[in-house]
Amino acid sequence: MLNRLVTAYVDAAVAQVERFGIADSPAIPSTVANSDLDALEKETGLAYPPTYRDLLKYKHFERLTWWGMGFERHLRDNWRDSLRKLYFDGYPRKRILDVGLLPFGDEAFMDAGPVCFDTRHRIADGDCPVVFWDHEWVGKAKEIQLMFSSGRKMFECLSLVAATDHTFFYHDDDDDAALLPKKRRMLEQFLATDPEGAGGPAKGYWTSWGVMKVS
Repeated sequence: MLNRLVTAYVDAAVAQVERFGIADSPAIPSTVANSDLDALEKETGLAYPPTYRDLLKYKHFERLTWWGMGFERHLRDNWRDSLRKLYFDGYPRKRILDVGLLPFGDEAFMDAGPVCFDTRHRIADGDCPVVFWDHEWVGKAKEIQLMFSSGRKMFECLSLVAATDHTFFYHDDDDDAALLPKKRRMLEQFLATDPEGAGGPAKGYWTSWGVMKVS
């Protein structure tokens, strides 16, 4: 049985994309089998976290949430090629795959680089922290930066993002001022959902975009 947290997030994210009218192709049931993922794991030498396996086995999609991060496209006809390109051709392999980072999408605020599962720090159930690799900081302390404490917490947090059509990370001068208190409450809920990741060591990243600053 697929993880309900994952399927609920995907359904909410697909519905949001459709509301915005930017669904280039409809989401359809996935054709991916465990054997397909096992084969890709052998190619990379890195195991998928259980929640991410469930996402790939649930539906094919063009895009999901894009605020903060976006998942690699997962289309029925070329999903393997898309992932292989991300693994082996998209970024320096010696800085990503070879050190235990498994990419699955892109950082969307700064266009820094890939979002990855950090398999160097496995949790008991096979889950991993979620990080992004920043091409601007190669060889520096900020080259690999935390986003979420685990894949599960990522899906919990992103479910909040998919549930509201107002991005609660940004607030510009020309935005509706009446929305600012609601955005702050939503961001506080987002941070509280992952106190060891997004609301902890990664809080500065998530609060740098204009709604509120690190307290």
